Amino acid sequence: MVKTYRKGYAAENQLVHILYKRGYAVMRAPRSGRVDLPTPDIVAIKGRKVLVIECKSRKSGFTVEHEQLEQLNEWKKRTAGRAYIAWKRPRVGWFFLKLEDVIKNHGNVGKRFVEKYGINLDEL
Repeated sequence: MVKTYRKGYAAENQLVHILYKRGYAVMRAPRSGRVDLPTPDIVAIKGRKVLVIECKSRKSGFTVEHEQLEQLNEWKKRTAGRAYIAWKRPRVGWFFLKLEDVIKNHGNVGKRFVEKYGINLDEL
């Protein structure tokens, strides 16, 4: 469990720095799943552009819990921002999936899904 948390923290921290270098004001919510309020992993703002992001760092596909999808959607509504699931694939890089696409796929994310719907940092 501790190794998984460290890996997730390192990935989130990396993305925070990447977004900051691209001109965003960025905040990471430590242990976001442990708060009683809906909280994404990362909130990034650049001008009027707001990104709310749930990060995952996995070698292979995964399923985003329904509760996490609902919480991210709540943030999207409250901020009028864009919501993404960010997947860091080891030795491949970051991919971003629109929340709507992940919801339509029942929270399931895999390599083929990312190939079809994933966007990169430049497309955010």
